Order: sequence, then structure tokens, then C-alpha cells
Amino acid sequence: MEEKFQEIFALYQNDVLRLAYSYTKSKTDAEDIFQNVFVKLFKHQKILALDNLEIKKWLMKVTINECKNFFLSSWRRKITLLDEKTENSLSTAIKEDETLPAVLKLPRKYRLVTYLFYYENYKIKEIAKILNSSEANIRTILVRSREKLRTMLEGEKNAKYCG
Repeated sequence: MEEKFQEIFALYQNDVLRLAYSYTKSKTDAEDIFQNVFVKLFKHQKILALDNLEIKKWLMKVTINECKNFFLSSWRRKITLLDEKTENSLSTAIKEDETLPAVLKLPRKYRLVTYLFYYENYKIKEIAKILNSSEANIRTILVRSREKLRTMLEGEKNAKYCG
């Protein structure tokens, strides 16, 4: 089982870290969540008996739940972040393209669904299952997310030409 754990860790470590970062927008918070997720996987060895795609779905769901728990924790509500600009430099683990900065500016619920759909290539049905939501709700969120992204990207484009 230790070999299987190492195989899964090697396969999905970047996926878990990217998802946590897309949710938290903080390198250190994402790393903490990343660590918690793999500790949970190590403790739940029975998960390793599943096929790799099922394990990945489990990891994504646990990562999302860890992110939610992180934002609900009393510790998180009491701290103040010193300088998020230095925190947000996870360029080695995140696919860089021209839309990613705009995706990261979306509100959390739009950002998460958009990230899972476009960057992790999950189908709407799979995202609905991961997030315990209806497929119709996920479709609605994706439509609204696309509208918000279009507005943001057109605004940036117009600002470049005017400035």
C-alpha cells in the first residue's frame, strides 16, 4: 500500500495543490491544505484500493472540503494577511495562460467550478457529485462564470487599447 500511496502522490500532488491554490489564492494556505489532504489519504488506506480516477475524485472532494473547513475555522477569521502579493506566487505548479488570472479573480463558487471544468477537465456530472450539487446548478454557475470572465477579459482588453 505504501507503493500505491507514493504512486498516487506523484500522480496527483500538483492537481491537489493547484485546486487548493485556486480556492485559497494563497501559497502557504494551499500547502497546508495539500498536506492535510494527503495525511487523510494515508490514514484512509482503503481508498487506495480504488482505481486511480476514483482516487483523484476522492482527492478533489477532500481538497474542496478542507478548503471550506479552512475558511470556516476560527483561526482563519482572526488572522490578518500581511502581504498577499508575495504569497500568490505559485507559478511552478499552476498552468499559466492568459485566462487564469481572470479565473482567480472570480468569486469562490464560480472560481471552483470553472477550475474543475476547464483546468481539471471534469464533466458537469462529476463536478456536481464532487460538490454535492445538482447538474443544473453547476451548468448555471458555468454560464454565469463565462459571462463574468468575458466581461473581465473584455474590460482588460479595452483598458490596454485606451491606455
